[in-house]
Amino acid sequence: MEIMTLSFVDEQALDVISIYDRGLAYGDGCFTTALVLDGKVVMLEQHLARLTLQSQRLGLPDINTSSIAEKMCQVSKDVNKGVVKVIVTCGSGGRGYSRLGANQAQVIISRHDYPNFYDQWQKHGITVGISKQQLGVNPMLAGLKHLNRLEQVLLRKELDQRSEDDLLVTDINDNITECCSANVFWQKNGQWHTPSLASAGVSGIMRTRIMNLNPDVLVGDYRLTDIDNIDAMFISNAILGIVPVKIFNLKVLDISLVEDIQKQCLTFDS
Repeated sequence: MEIMTLSFVDEQALDVISIYDRGLAYGDGCFTTALVLDGKVVMLEQHLARLTLQSQRLGLPDINTSSIAEKMCQVSKDVNKGVVKVIVTCGSGGRGYSRLGANQAQVIISRHDYPNFYDQWQKHGITVGISKQQLGVNPMLAGLKHLNRLEQVLLRKELDQRSEDDLLVTDINDNITECCSANVFWQKNGQWHTPSLASAGVSGIMRTRIMNLNPDVLVGDYRLTDIDNIDAMFISNAILGIVPVKIFNLKVLDISLVEDIQKQCLTFDS
């Protein structure tokens, strides 16, 4: 079970928020979750850039990324391997859905335990099935890690009742989108592919890193029929890294084809 060990709310060491906070009432905000290795936040600048971009796209009050970075580093100090999460809400105020009167963002920073089984997943691979549920299409929010995660909660509920380690999810137009909390890539005939996230899904920081280091990855709209007879598949996010899929929809895949991308993308500058 994940354990919160240290948290800050608006730069004070607290573990409570106002019952009037808009993040609680409406999911009015965004977040990012970063890996901590040897006391340092991995891809810190990318996480800060994500928070800034997401806040701007959602029209949230301005945030102080220098202060956020300082607190992220503070909670990560002396942590061998862990997780730090940053939530930005629109704060308290306004009436109903209106933000009028809500002029100050609230920032919540917390430290959590690292899921140690992720290391075994990276080495030995996982099994992935196909979700019975589908994601809605919403270009207004596509790509953002916003606080409205009810779809993912329902996906996780389905996964908890199944035998696979994760599930591949399509949207209501039957386009492949992502897994429950990770982006997905697959290789077919020697070519890597990943879905477009123009209408649904989260654009992960690790996904961006993979694509920057491998510009030949093809991005597009794909159906389940497009991934018949694939050779390899992996899922990714900033915490679990890159995890090969050993069995997809009961078919055995070659996890060795993922090794080069793992070595390339999981090597971080000190």
